[in-house]
Amino acid sequence: MNWKLPNQLTVGRIVLSAAFFVLLGLYERGAAGGRVLLNVAFVLYIVAGVTDVLDGWIARKWNLTSAFGRIADPFVDKVLVVGAFVMLTGFNYAFGRVGAGEFEAKLPGWINGGMASGVQTWMVVVILGREFIVSAVRGYSESQGVKFPATSAGKIKMFIQSVAICTILYQLANAPTATWAVITRIVTVWLAVIVTVLSGLVYLGKTRKLLRSDGKD
Repeated sequence: MNWKLPNQLTVGRIVLSAAFFVLLGLYERGAAGGRVLLNVAFVLYIVAGVTDVLDGWIARKWNLTSAFGRIADPFVDKVLVVGAFVMLTGFNYAFGRVGAGEFEAKLPGWINGGMASGVQTWMVVVILGREFIVSAVRGYSESQGVKFPATSAGKIKMFIQSVAICTILYQLANAPTATWAVITRIVTVWLAVIVTVLSGLVYLGKTRKLLRSDGKD
């Protein structure tokens, strides 16, 4: 394996991801230290995002691309984002012993599904489903010798999902009952799901073209 700087940053992001998941798992609503855990997790996620941008930029600028980077970099990105959404549906992020704030308690149940994080299990299914479909299509496309690069829709999706994750962490840690923060968290979570679906439809459109061209051969 090539241990130049871009790959070192990718491996570092793997370590950051592991620490990030541990912090999310240790969090418990209303428990002492919960705010600190989420704030540290927030910082780790930001740092991981910065390393993601840096390793790609460095690899392209100094021509340090490698097979490991091409495989590991997008894989770690998906694990970090999808894993975060999965962790945020855990029982420790549900309204239980510590209830919702006055504003959120009045909202219809379908908006947050009883989750302080606002992330519901069906949302995770949608996000995972989209990733499985895109991975399957990309694998088939490349097996046919057709390049299947990331699209702008996919990059926008990744950005919005990351904004939603950071918003959740910040809101739960620093403004758990503030109306403006709750509204912001709800909007970003739902926006992330909607953008995920739309980006998936973009890839499905490319799939139809690929299958049509394959059928003509």
